[in-house]
Amino acid sequence: MGNETAGSRRRGRVAKAPEGTDSTAVFARQLWELKQRAGDPSYAAMRQEHGALVSAAALSAAARGTQLPSWETTWEFVRSLAVGVLGQDEQRVRSQWRGQWELAAAAAAAPAEASPPAVDSVQAAPLASPPVTPRFRRRRWWILGAVAVVGVPLAVVLWPQPERLGPATVAEPCEAAWLCLYRNIGFEDMNFRTQRQNACWRLVDYHLQDAVFSYDNNLPVVARFYDSTKNNTAIIRAGDSSQDSSTLPGAYWFCTGSARP
Repeated sequence: MGNETAGSRRRGRVAKAPEGTDSTAVFARQLWELKQRAGDPSYAAMRQEHGALVSAAALSAAARGTQLPSWETTWEFVRSLAVGVLGQDEQRVRSQWRGQWELAAAAAAAPAEASPPAVDSVQAAPLASPPVTPRFRRRRWWILGAVAVVGVPLAVVLWPQPERLGPATVAEPCEAAWLCLYRNIGFEDMNFRTQRQNACWRLVDYHLQDAVFSYDNNLPVVARFYDSTKNNTAIIRAGDSSQDSSTLPGAYWFCTGSARP
């Protein structure tokens, strides 16, 4: 019986992260990473134990990256894990993932010429790009163009990443009109970036609680760090950056513009 149970839990799993640099593959990889952070439950468990209201086949297809899932399937995938397993705030999770899904849908619906060459993907391996200083940035026009084509507002782009192991990566530039936070000095190990103003996020969701060592703010608004009791602990002014800000003890929330946690 034990062997049958173990086998049934393995059936249907995605063994490794989806590969590819197109918007659909990148979004599927975000879903796959969320599943890993939630303990990698089987798709059957996501339905039976954590309340996902779509089929196991639909959940599995969402994390394969061959086709962008509908928002309804995406939300059931995310809700069962981020809310049901990890205990995150449902409204905040829904808002964050809706923005990510809309941007992926916009990029997928854009004409082929708006798609980027593989080497310029937001998910391209850092070692494939030459080291550059943070003030000489390459614009990834395909993201902005895809949003402009379908006429939707610019949405937040957030991708939680697991901690990187091994040697430090080369410098990862933060483009104009973005705000980026890094886990290492010298603009290395980018774990968070956004264009969104007047919004807040929990640093722990991006592996950055007490671990922001450098930052680059190219937004026209200030950004603030708050502790768990919502007291302001640090400010990043518009246009400000630091290659070695060291860690920010007690930083729990991160907000842009006038927003407060």
